[in-house]
Amino acid sequence: MGNKTLAMRLWEMLKTLVIAAFLAFFCIRGFVFEPFKIPSGSMMPTLLVGDFLFVSKFAYGNRLPLTDYFFWQREPERGDIVVFKMKGTNLPGSFFGLGDTLFIKRLVGLPGDRVMYKDKVLYINGEAQAQTEVGTFRGRNSMGTPIEATVLDEQLGDVRHNIMVDAGTQGIDVAEQTVPPGMYVMMGDNRDNSRDARFWDYPDWGYVPRADLMGRAEFIWWSWDANWMPRLERLFTSLRAHHEGPAHAG
Repeated sequence: MGNKTLAMRLWEMLKTLVIAAFLAFFCIRGFVFEPFKIPSGSMMPTLLVGDFLFVSKFAYGNRLPLTDYFFWQREPERGDIVVFKMKGTNLPGSFFGLGDTLFIKRLVGLPGDRVMYKDKVLYINGEAQAQTEVGTFRGRNSMGTPIEATVLDEQLGDVRHNIMVDAGTQGIDVAEQTVPPGMYVMMGDNRDNSRDARFWDYPDWGYVPRADLMGRAEFIWWSWDANWMPRLERLFTSLRAHHEGPAHAG
């Protein structure tokens, strides 16, 4: 009888621990942060295939998990690297293959901005975002194919960051349009190999609504290459946009 009572107590304790761990996982994932793995090269050279990121779930506010209800909100900033959800992609969902697909891109257009992309140059409110060549990227894409492209330093308003362009790829132009209220324009840093706002609703811009923003990428916490070799030099690399003062555009 004593052994049976002890076993029941142990079983109840185990159930309590499992339930607590389950709730802690969903609370942390829903309210604080979420690990995110980079599956493609659309954000090269900033993010590489095999990078693992910490994504802040409260950077833009805090929502009730599995809903679009926010307890409080904070406005995104131009230059943020944003994780957002998209419906109808026919790609696996973010939660064990279920739910909406998550994408990660850089926020380039805010509500009210006039945005245009022409001849591989981004224009915000009629002003070309300055680009300066800084080097050459040599690496591999998500399929393991060697690639080589030009790395440019882009002045995106008051934020500087690197982008990548392929001289052998024809760019796609999108005419100037005003970003509607509550909407955002997202583009990959790998400008010639990113399915982003230029493609989702072509020939118009495709916008991401405020409610679909899931979080902001904060830093790289782990990275390995296609051969499963750790890239230790990338660990704890900050992904926060560094603002340099008054914006040049907007």
